[in-house]
Amino acid sequence: MILVTGATGHLGKLTIDFLLKKQSADTIAALVRDTAKAKDLTVQLRKGDYFDYPSMVEAFKGVDTLVLVSSGSLEDRVQQHNNAINAAKESGVKHIIYTSMLRTSLTSKFTAGIDHFHTEASLKSSGIPYTVLRNTFYADVITLLAGDALTSGNWYFAGGTAQANFASRKEMAEALANVAADPSAHKNKIYEITSGKTYSLPEVAAIISKITGKTLNYTPVSLDDQTAALKQAGLPEPVIGLLNSIAETISSGELDFVDPALENLLHRKPLDLEAALREILK
Repeated sequence: MILVTGATGHLGKLTIDFLLKKQSADTIAALVRDTAKAKDLTVQLRKGDYFDYPSMVEAFKGVDTLVLVSSGSLEDRVQQHNNAINAAKESGVKHIIYTSMLRTSLTSKFTAGIDHFHTEASLKSSGIPYTVLRNTFYADVITLLAGDALTSGNWYFAGGTAQANFASRKEMAEALANVAADPSAHKNKIYEITSGKTYSLPEVAAIISKITGKTLNYTPVSLDDQTAALKQAGLPEPVIGLLNSIAETISSGELDFVDPALENLLHRKPLDLEAALREILK
């Protein structure tokens, strides 16, 4: 039995969709907090919450492979993941596949990356065989960063002009499903998941202009100016902190990296950014 957490989120749901192309629905389960929001899932539903340890112990019973999609909640994120890992150990899970962050370290500019570093350490010390997929930023996040710039044509962001890697979330999910379908082939492996090319944000803007037929001008701004603008727009502090963290990660060059792991797991070359954005913006 394979169980996918975060099953109503984008990555979790896509992973289940790809798993269903490989094996029958009765071999796949989904961990959800609210079963009413998971009516479109055609696999076994198990109710559980990262904050509710007993619920996960119960949900993980009979599970061989746990696809641990990292929590979207920033509150006590490491503890959430530790709860899931400890519950998996108590329930006898045989393999954990974890979705981490590209080249994560204690010095990551991306604040969530530090959480991933600590989670990876917990996973390695658990004694459970594991596979870690360290995902670069989704190409899908670009539209979030650009916001209403896609309408106005002027994109002001503190991402500088460094090269960064963005990959298709859909292809990341496919790779995740490929690993989950045969976890023993990936025992105790860590994969850096990237597309085959890096881009600066001015190049990203040019690609979007080509796709949409509307000019998008990218202008790098300081982090202080970005913070002031986001505050003026009324965004809450946690959201401002997250956007600034993403900007620093990109501008520092932390995502200026290419690795063949995604291509190897897909058994084909991953989409380039233009192709990925065409799917997102259509």
